[in-house]
Amino acid sequence: MSTLEMLINYFLRIFPGMGLIALTFVLIKPNVYFRTVIYIFTFILMRDAMTPLGLWTLGKENGIVWLRMSSDPAFLIAFAVTSLIVVVALYKFDRENRKYLIWFRNKKLIGLIFGILGCIVVAAPFLNLYRGIDINDRGGIVNASILLPLLLFSMFGNLLEECLFRGYALGVLKNSQNYIVAGLSTGVMFAACHIFLAITVTDIGLPILIFTLWEGMIAGLVGSKYGIIPATITHGGAIFILSSGLI
Repeated sequence: MSTLEMLINYFLRIFPGMGLIALTFVLIKPNVYFRTVIYIFTFILMRDAMTPLGLWTLGKENGIVWLRMSSDPAFLIAFAVTSLIVVVALYKFDRENRKYLIWFRNKKLIGLIFGILGCIVVAAPFLNLYRGIDINDRGGIVNASILLPLLLFSMFGNLLEECLFRGYALGVLKNSQNYIVAGLSTGVMFAACHIFLAITVTDIGLPILIFTLWEGMIAGLVGSKYGIIPATITHGGAIFILSSGLI
Protein backbone atom coordinates (compact mmCIF):
# COMPACT_ATOMS: atom_id res chain seq x y z
CA MET A 1 0.00 0.00 0.00
CA SER A 2 1.37 3.42 -0.95
CA THR A 3 1.85 6.21 1.56
CA LEU A 4 -1.02 8.16 0.00
CA GLU A 5 -3.34 5.16 0.26
CA MET A 6 -2.35 4.68 3.91
CA LEU A 7 -3.11 8.32 4.71
CA ILE A 8 -6.42 8.24 2.82
CA ASN A 9 -7.52 5.07 4.63
CA TYR A 10 -6.52 6.60 7.94
CA PHE A 11 -8.39 9.86 7.42
CA LEU A 12 -11.46 8.04 6.09
CA ARG A 13 -11.43 5.90 9.23
CA ILE A 14 -11.41 8.88 11.60
CA PHE A 15 -13.56 11.23 9.47
CA PRO A 16 -16.99 10.39 11.01
CA GLY A 17 -15.67 10.87 14.53
CA MET A 18 -13.86 14.08 13.62
CA GLY A 19 -17.06 15.35 12.01
CA LEU A 20 -19.03 14.82 15.21
CA ILE A 21 -16.30 16.50 17.25
CA ALA A 22 -16.39 19.51 14.91
CA LEU A 23 -20.19 19.62 15.26
CA THR A 24 -19.78 19.62 19.04
CA PHE A 25 -17.61 22.73 18.81
CA VAL A 26 -20.16 24.44 16.55
CA LEU A 27 -23.26 23.63 18.61
CA ILE A 28 -21.98 23.63 22.18
CA LYS A 29 -19.13 26.13 21.97
CA PRO A 30 -17.31 24.39 24.85
CA ASN A 31 -15.61 26.39 27.57
CA VAL A 32 -11.90 26.30 28.40
CA TYR A 33 -11.99 23.14 30.53
CA PHE A 34 -14.40 21.21 28.33
CA ARG A 35 -12.23 21.96 25.30
CA THR A 36 -9.32 20.22 27.02
CA VAL A 37 -11.47 17.11 27.49
CA ILE A 38 -12.48 17.18 23.83
CA TYR A 39 -8.87 17.63 22.70
CA ILE A 40 -7.79 14.58 24.67
CA PHE A 41 -10.75 12.57 23.41
CA THR A 42 -9.86 13.58 19.84
CA PHE A 43 -6.26 12.51 20.32
CA ILE A 44 -7.40 9.11 21.61
CA LEU A 45 -9.47 8.70 18.44
CA MET A 46 -6.51 9.66 16.24
CA ARG A 47 -4.10 7.35 18.09
CA ASP A 48 -6.30 4.29 18.46
CA ALA A 49 -7.43 4.38 14.81
CA MET A 50 -3.83 3.65 13.83
CA THR A 51 -4.00 0.17 15.36
CA PRO A 52 -6.55 -1.64 13.14
CA LEU A 53 -4.94 -0.10 10.05
CA GLY A 54 -1.55 -1.54 11.01
CA LEU A 55 0.12 1.87 11.22
CA TRP A 56 1.68 0.73 14.44
CA THR A 57 1.83 -2.64 16.14
CA LEU A 58 1.70 -3.42 19.84
CA GLY A 59 2.13 -6.78 21.48
CA LYS A 60 3.28 -8.54 24.58
CA GLU A 61 5.77 -11.33 25.11
CA ASN A 62 6.18 -12.97 28.52
CA GLY A 63 3.91 -10.25 29.87
CA ILE A 64 6.16 -7.44 28.57
CA VAL A 65 4.77 -4.87 26.14
CA TRP A 66 6.59 -4.08 22.88
CA LEU A 67 5.79 -1.76 19.99
CA ARG A 68 6.77 -1.06 16.40
CA MET A 69 5.74 1.81 14.15
CA SER A 70 5.04 1.84 10.41
CA SER A 71 8.07 1.01 8.27
CA ASP A 72 7.07 3.65 5.71
CA PRO A 73 9.34 6.70 6.23
CA ALA A 74 7.05 8.99 4.21
CA PHE A 75 4.09 8.15 6.44
CA LEU A 76 6.15 8.71 9.59
CA ILE A 77 7.26 12.13 8.36
CA ALA A 78 3.74 13.06 7.19
CA PHE A 79 2.27 12.15 10.56
CA ALA A 80 5.01 14.07 12.38
CA VAL A 81 4.34 17.19 10.30
CA THR A 82 0.58 16.85 10.82
CA SER A 83 1.07 16.63 14.59
CA LEU A 84 3.26 19.74 14.53
CA ILE A 85 0.62 21.61 12.52
CA VAL A 86 -2.02 20.66 15.10
CA VAL A 87 0.21 21.94 17.93
CA VAL A 88 0.71 25.26 16.13
CA ALA A 89 -3.04 25.52 15.44
CA LEU A 90 -3.91 24.88 19.09
CA TYR A 91 -1.43 27.52 20.21
CA LYS A 92 -2.65 30.07 17.68
CA PHE A 93 -6.41 29.64 17.87
CA ASP A 94 -7.15 28.58 21.46
CA ARG A 95 -5.96 31.76 23.12
CA GLU A 96 -7.72 31.08 26.43
CA ASN A 97 -5.77 27.86 26.93
CA ARG A 98 -2.51 29.23 25.53
CA LYS A 99 -1.26 30.19 28.99
CA TYR A 100 -0.99 26.48 29.85
CA LEU A 101 1.41 25.72 26.98
CA ILE A 102 4.64 26.46 28.81
CA TRP A 103 7.45 25.11 26.66
CA PHE A 104 10.14 25.53 29.31
CA ARG A 105 9.96 26.12 33.04
CA ASN A 106 13.13 27.35 34.75
CA LYS A 107 16.44 27.08 32.83
CA LYS A 108 16.24 25.53 29.37
CA LEU A 109 19.53 23.62 29.56
CA ILE A 110 18.59 22.05 32.89
CA GLY A 111 15.22 21.16 31.44
CA LEU A 112 16.80 19.47 28.43
CA ILE A 113 19.14 17.50 30.68
CA PHE A 114 16.26 16.28 32.85
CA GLY A 115 14.23 15.48 29.75
CA ILE A 116 17.01 13.15 28.60
CA LEU A 117 17.38 11.67 32.08
CA GLY A 118 13.64 11.06 32.20
CA CYS A 119 13.84 9.25 28.86
CA ILE A 120 16.58 7.01 30.23
CA VAL A 121 14.58 6.28 33.40
CA VAL A 122 11.50 5.29 31.37
CA ALA A 123 13.42 3.03 28.97
CA ALA A 124 16.00 1.58 31.37
CA PRO A 125 13.86 -1.25 32.83
CA PHE A 126 13.37 -2.66 29.34
CA LEU A 127 17.08 -3.29 28.97
CA ASN A 128 16.58 -6.04 31.53
CA LEU A 129 13.01 -7.01 30.62
CA TYR A 130 13.89 -7.60 26.96
CA ARG A 131 17.07 -9.53 27.77
CA GLY A 132 15.41 -12.94 27.68
CA ILE A 133 13.14 -12.19 24.71
CA ASP A 134 14.38 -12.66 21.16
CA ILE A 135 13.94 -9.48 19.12
CA ASN A 136 11.94 -11.42 16.51
CA ASP A 137 9.37 -12.15 19.22
CA ARG A 138 8.92 -8.45 19.99
CA GLY A 139 8.49 -6.84 16.61
CA GLY A 140 11.72 -7.72 14.84
CA ILE A 141 14.70 -5.72 13.68
CA VAL A 142 13.98 -2.18 12.49
CA ASN A 143 15.58 -0.98 9.25
CA ALA A 144 18.18 1.69 9.98
CA SER A 145 16.88 3.79 7.07
CA ILE A 146 13.70 4.70 8.98
CA LEU A 147 15.35 5.66 12.28
CA LEU A 148 15.42 9.40 11.54
CA PRO A 149 11.77 9.51 10.34
CA LEU A 150 10.88 7.38 13.37
CA LEU A 151 12.61 9.88 15.67
CA LEU A 152 10.66 12.76 14.09
CA PHE A 153 7.42 10.79 14.41
CA SER A 154 8.14 9.99 18.06
CA MET A 155 9.04 13.54 19.01
CA PHE A 156 6.41 15.54 17.15
CA GLY A 157 3.62 13.02 17.71
CA ASN A 158 4.32 13.03 21.41
CA LEU A 159 4.77 16.81 21.47
CA LEU A 160 1.06 16.98 20.70
CA GLU A 161 0.29 14.51 23.46
CA GLU A 162 2.46 16.40 25.93
CA CYS A 163 0.71 19.67 25.07
CA LEU A 164 -2.53 18.02 26.11
CA PHE A 165 -1.36 16.34 29.31
CA ARG A 166 1.66 18.37 30.48
CA GLY A 167 0.18 21.55 29.06
CA TYR A 168 -3.58 21.87 29.36
CA ALA A 169 -4.33 19.15 31.92
CA LEU A 170 -1.35 20.05 34.11
CA GLY A 171 -2.24 23.73 33.96
CA VAL A 172 -5.73 23.03 35.24
CA LEU A 173 -4.57 20.65 37.97
CA LYS A 174 -1.92 23.08 39.24
CA ASN A 175 -4.73 25.44 40.21
CA SER A 176 -5.56 23.10 43.09
CA GLN A 177 -2.47 20.87 43.53
CA ASN A 178 1.24 21.43 44.04
CA TYR A 179 3.44 20.76 41.01
CA ILE A 180 4.58 17.26 42.09
CA VAL A 181 1.07 15.99 42.78
CA ALA A 182 -0.25 17.64 39.63
CA GLY A 183 2.52 16.07 37.54
CA LEU A 184 1.84 12.61 38.95
CA SER A 185 -1.89 13.14 38.43
CA THR A 186 -1.35 13.80 34.73
CA GLY A 187 0.50 10.49 34.60
CA VAL A 188 -2.51 8.68 36.03
CA MET A 189 -4.78 10.49 33.55
CA PHE A 190 -2.40 9.57 30.73
CA ALA A 191 -2.53 5.87 31.65
CA ALA A 192 -6.32 5.99 32.02
CA CYS A 193 -6.55 7.31 28.46
CA HIS A 194 -4.97 4.04 27.29
CA ILE A 195 -7.68 1.82 28.77
CA PHE A 196 -9.49 1.32 25.46
CA LEU A 197 -6.21 0.68 23.64
CA ALA A 198 -5.29 -1.94 26.24
CA ILE A 199 -8.64 -3.68 26.59
CA THR A 200 -10.85 -3.16 23.55
CA VAL A 201 -8.63 -2.03 20.65
CA THR A 202 -6.11 -4.74 21.59
CA ASP A 203 -6.16 -7.59 24.09
CA ILE A 204 -2.77 -6.72 25.64
CA GLY A 205 -4.38 -5.45 28.81
CA LEU A 206 -2.38 -4.76 31.97
CA PRO A 207 1.12 -4.49 30.41
CA ILE A 208 0.05 -1.38 28.44
CA LEU A 209 -1.49 0.21 31.51
CA ILE A 210 1.57 -0.47 33.66
CA PHE A 211 3.91 0.92 31.01
CA THR A 212 1.85 4.04 30.33
CA LEU A 213 1.46 4.71 34.06
CA TRP A 214 5.24 4.46 34.51
CA GLU A 215 5.96 6.57 31.44
CA GLY A 216 3.22 9.09 32.22
CA MET A 217 4.30 9.69 35.79
CA ILE A 218 7.95 10.24 34.82
CA ALA A 219 6.95 12.59 31.99
CA GLY A 220 4.52 14.26 34.39
CA LEU A 221 7.23 14.99 36.94
CA VAL A 222 9.58 16.31 34.25
CA GLY A 223 6.84 18.39 32.65
CA SER A 224 5.59 19.89 35.90
CA LYS A 225 9.07 21.05 36.83
CA TYR A 226 10.69 21.83 33.47
CA GLY A 227 7.96 22.25 30.85
CA ILE A 228 6.47 20.65 27.75
CA ILE A 229 9.65 20.34 25.66
CA PRO A 230 11.61 18.42 28.35
CA ALA A 231 8.56 16.19 28.92
CA THR A 232 8.40 15.55 25.17
CA ILE A 233 12.05 14.49 25.18
CA THR A 234 11.25 12.06 28.00
CA HIS A 235 8.13 10.68 26.37
CA GLY A 236 9.11 10.81 22.71
CA GLY A 237 12.65 9.64 23.39
CA ALA A 238 11.42 6.59 25.28
CA ILE A 239 8.95 5.69 22.54
CA PHE A 240 11.73 6.02 19.95
CA ILE A 241 14.09 3.77 21.91
CA LEU A 242 11.46 1.09 22.46
CA SER A 243 10.08 1.13 18.90
CA SER A 244 13.47 1.36 17.13
CA GLY A 245 14.73 -2.06 18.18
CA LEU A 246 17.88 -0.44 19.60
CA ILE A 247 17.37 -2.35 22.84
